[in-house]
Amino acid sequence: MSTLISKINSFTRFIVVALLAVMVVAVFLQVLFRFFLDQPLAWTEELARYLLIWITFLGSAYAMAIRAHIGTEYIQKFLSPLMNKIVLSLAAILSIFFFVVMVQQGYALAARSMTQTSPTLLVPMGYVYMVIPISGVLLIMNVLHVTWKDITGKE
Repeated sequence: MSTLISKINSFTRFIVVALLAVMVVAVFLQVLFRFFLDQPLAWTEELARYLLIWITFLGSAYAMAIRAHIGTEYIQKFLSPLMNKIVLSLAAILSIFFFVVMVQQGYALAARSMTQTSPTLLVPMGYVYMVIPISGVLLIMNVLHVTWKDITGKE
């Protein structure tokens, strides 16, 4: 199971890096066309905005996998091993509750928005919002995996 999660996280990292590369090119084109050719491209700003949304959500899921989110490490130093496990479990349960709501409501938002298109790219907005439930599922998977590793000490 750990290998599958590792592969999913590697793929997520690859997607985030690829989206960032596309965003850099889009913003570069926008600057190039706006300031040097005096012919701004309308679609680059919109594309960069939507890519940033996807990068943010998928990046937060990947950050959970590598323990890059803010945590309670300082408090955990002063807790007994049993209390530490209780705190980690409670934090995981509360996080999972939030992520489940995120998946449910994000999917509902994406489904409702499939008929609405973006102004310039004419992409269904549901595709833009679909990152919310996708990242929610990845966050649930990663918080379970990281918490299991922290509590049991197993990989």
